[in-house]
Amino acid sequence: MGEILQKDREIYFPHFTVIKASAGSGKTRTLTKRFVQFILSEEIRYNRLRNVLAITFSNNASREMKERILLWLKLIYFRSPADLSELSKILSISEEKIIDKAGRLIDEILDNYSDFQVKTIDSFMATVFKTAAIDFGYNPDFEVLMTTDSLMEYSFELFMRNVREGTPEAAFLGDIIDFLLEQKRVGESYLWDPSNALLEEIKKIYRKLASGGKKPRVEDYSTGISKMKEQISACVEKIEKEIERSGLKRHGNSSYKTILPLVRGKSFADLIDKKFANPPVSRFQKGNSRDEAAYERILSLWRDTEKLVDQFTVMFVRSRCMPYIEAFESLSETVETVKRQQGKVFIEDINLLLAGYLDTAVVPDVYFRIGETIFHFLIDEFQDTSPVQWRNLLPLIENSLSQGGSLLSVGDTKQAIYGFRDADYAIMKGLETNNPFPSAEHMVRELSTNYRSRKRILEFNERVFKDNLARNEQYGEAGKRSGLTEYVQNPKEGEDDEGYAEIVLLERNDDEPPERGKVQELIGELVNRGYNFSDIAVLTQTNEDAVNVTTWLNEKNIDFISYSSLDVRRRQITGEIVALMNFLDSPTDDLSFGTFILGNVFTKAIAREYPDIDIRRLREFCFLHQSNPPLYKAFQGTFGHLWARYFERLFKAAGFLPVYDLLTEVLALFRVFENLPDEEAALVKILEVVKEFEGGGFNSIKGFLSTALDGEDGKEWEMAVPAKTDAIKVMTIHKAKGLGFPVVIVLLYEVANRGLDYIVEDNGDKLCLLKLSKRAAARDEALQKLYDQERMKEMVNRLNSLYVGFTRPERELYVVGVESRDAAFPFVLLPGDEFTPSAHVSKMTEGRPAGSFTFASLSLLHRHRQLTFSAGSEVSMKIEEKRRGNFIHKVLSYINYINEGIDTNINEGVKRAREATGADYSDEEIEARIKRVLDNPEMGRYFREAYGREIRKEQEYSDGDGRLFRMDRVVIDPDGVTVIDYKTGSEKEVLEKYKSQIRNYMKILAEVYSGKTVRGVIAFVDLGEVEKIQ
Repeated sequence: MGEILQKDREIYFPHFTVIKASAGSGKTRTLTKRFVQFILSEEIRYNRLRNVLAITFSNNASREMKERILLWLKLIYFRSPADLSELSKILSISEEKIIDKAGRLIDEILDNYSDFQVKTIDSFMATVFKTAAIDFGYNPDFEVLMTTDSLMEYSFELFMRNVREGTPEAAFLGDIIDFLLEQKRVGESYLWDPSNALLEEIKKIYRKLASGGKKPRVEDYSTGISKMKEQISACVEKIEKEIERSGLKRHGNSSYKTILPLVRGKSFADLIDKKFANPPVSRFQKGNSRDEAAYERILSLWRDTEKLVDQFTVMFVRSRCMPYIEAFESLSETVETVKRQQGKVFIEDINLLLAGYLDTAVVPDVYFRIGETIFHFLIDEFQDTSPVQWRNLLPLIENSLSQGGSLLSVGDTKQAIYGFRDADYAIMKGLETNNPFPSAEHMVRELSTNYRSRKRILEFNERVFKDNLARNEQYGEAGKRSGLTEYVQNPKEGEDDEGYAEIVLLERNDDEPPERGKVQELIGELVNRGYNFSDIAVLTQTNEDAVNVTTWLNEKNIDFISYSSLDVRRRQITGEIVALMNFLDSPTDDLSFGTFILGNVFTKAIAREYPDIDIRRLREFCFLHQSNPPLYKAFQGTFGHLWARYFERLFKAAGFLPVYDLLTEVLALFRVFENLPDEEAALVKILEVVKEFEGGGFNSIKGFLSTALDGEDGKEWEMAVPAKTDAIKVMTIHKAKGLGFPVVIVLLYEVANRGLDYIVEDNGDKLCLLKLSKRAAARDEALQKLYDQERMKEMVNRLNSLYVGFTRPERELYVVGVESRDAAFPFVLLPGDEFTPSAHVSKMTEGRPAGSFTFASLSLLHRHRQLTFSAGSEVSMKIEEKRRGNFIHKVLSYINYINEGIDTNINEGVKRAREATGADYSDEEIEARIKRVLDNPEMGRYFREAYGREIRKEQEYSDGDGRLFRMDRVVIDPDGVTVIDYKTGSEKEVLEKYKSQIRNYMKILAEVYSGKTVRGVIAFVDLGEVEKIQ
């Protein structure tokens, strides 16, 4: 990598560098190295932590880069020879200075962590947006929503409440529905509930528009479409009259016979798919001038009809989204109102609003609001940048370069697989040849060494992409555009092992899938050769394929971690807990109550004490009472003891306890951790989600249920994957991006073209959204161009996904392909003849040593203590009495010892307590009461300094069940511990209660300070009396 990064004193500023990389070539390490170089250098200007920004595209990547930077600094500080040598080549200071500065930087990062700027692109844009939030009419303390569905659905419900007969909203919605029904094709299902379809389309439109950073173009095509329909009808009717008048024979293979009933049935949308190859009538006999003239008239009308259908298609395609766009714009007002009321902003809003703001705003003002100018930008995975993100970054980078800054972007267009998120690899591709910053030096470099994969795997990929793909007529152009056919990758020098690659092609059989046995066989062979399960990854194209693989592994009792099943909401235990919470929130919900009592949580909880009440009996109970709601009332009558034991407390506590406390009560009551130990990770994750839910200011069961039942793939619900678990990793290729594994099995199926969703046409200041099919595109040159561009993007995504999958292995690659027809993608690109199992390259015979994962045997400990509910104080204390008591406690907490004079100490304590509480009590009266009790010999002895004595004031101690108790004063002496509890007021009737309380404190302290004698003292301040407790 030495030739990629220049020595600091040789770097010219400003500069813009694009580093082209390939999988395993060390692009993240290069970026990390540049970051460390800049902050350590004494030659580079503006290189403080706050002046350097590294941008990534995921939280995991951001965390990993921070870890790498800190690790590199630590290794340098502890004089790692290899790391010092590597950095010395690009720094102009001595090794001793490098070591010293690395240590100071570590301290600086830890002291001012917010200055350590390694952020995701969304996080950085949110920071910029926050500085201008008031300009956009938002409170700066807003919450960024990564998903839009919940708030959009809530806003839509508010919007629909106004849809009543006679209202403008009802008329508007009626017009939209009429338009949609008019466009409906023959055979399409009827829209019985158009509101759901409308909302789903609005969500899609919002995402598309947000990614483009522009407003939609709204045009009214209704008049033009109506005229076009009239012209088509007139033309077809003329053809029919000409046919009848001419007497010519109708053509048996002409589409006219289906077009005529479609036109007469007003199903114009179905005309788009019709071909106009054969005319409506057969050819006439030669020499008959009358038939010839009639034929020519019919043929001319037929051609006119085709042209009219072409024109109608263009209008139809452009108008098809208009009802949804109009609905979207009408709903937008409600959405904006809700967002401002709730203090929330969509992440897409940030990019969309900044796109206009940064076009016109003075960028130095933005930096002024942030608090520091960023002079050096480093961007990782640059191929994943979307147009609106790049548009927003551009003015910020331009400003930095104009002041002598720099931009280093690292990426691999061959790994651009996030097109569905509107990432555009063409941005990076274009910057490889064009420099948008005239004032900056432009450099393009390439990382040519692969540090991950062995030689044979690199050869496999070259055959697939640089040979087979380059020669393929259908996919070659797409490969050329993404760089798959012309990259440079050399194996790492000094590798003795050449690696291994193998292709196995199987014939598809859905009844007895042959790939199941092959995957099981491969894993068995690999384990027998010394590999651990954790060395092996199985990559699939879809989540469904990943689920199938986990089923096959289950059959052989093979341990695995499925990255497609980390969402705990998919687990049965989560469903049971959600069902119970649903019942507690709505007791008449018989389905939820029945779901819970028939689930594992309940049946395992009662199995030990009530073996006669099994699942069969509970199921019979549910069927018997299914027509006698509510079900829980019947349960009370039939199983009263179970209701009293398990449900009565929860039933009463629901609505009063916070959700977290209610959930912990459920887990303790049903002993879930003990009865279902395999579900511990899922249960902990549920508790974490509830904690975050309450941390956001929400605390209702209904609100939690709304979050739990939300269909979105929320990252917050995903379990963390253990770093050192000996299990096979099963995941989609998309999730494997950025990862590497010793052995990879890639499972491939035929990929067919799927229909395109919305296609965006950029018309300058606004965007047009089109619904376009292959046949519709064929009717217009401009539409065909848009369609081809979108298909090309899809093709690039497919090829890049294949590349990502094939570049994950370090030592061995196995491609298991399941064919259903010849020459299908991706099998048409595979070099099957060269990489068969019988190839001349021998497999590895020695893997990693087995059994490298050893863990200490630790038994799990879970507390099952249930919440205790206080029945209320036995003594009614007035508010003023309580305030006075708190004040006296505060005064005593400020008194350490009274060696220097009791009056001075008490007077100082009163002053500090008054400042802290704002209370205004009589100094003389309070001081006299406190002095009286401290003058008591049994009390005063604990307020005097003594050898080895320590004191704890208002200290919290925990008992064995985790409950916290705050003790007024704990005096710790070498020979014993004394706990003192202050009481105010003139009543001693509840002395036994006080004694019980102090004995509990003594018990706790005896466990904490084992071996010491523990004493207790109750000080009645107002009475001036002291009660000793043994």
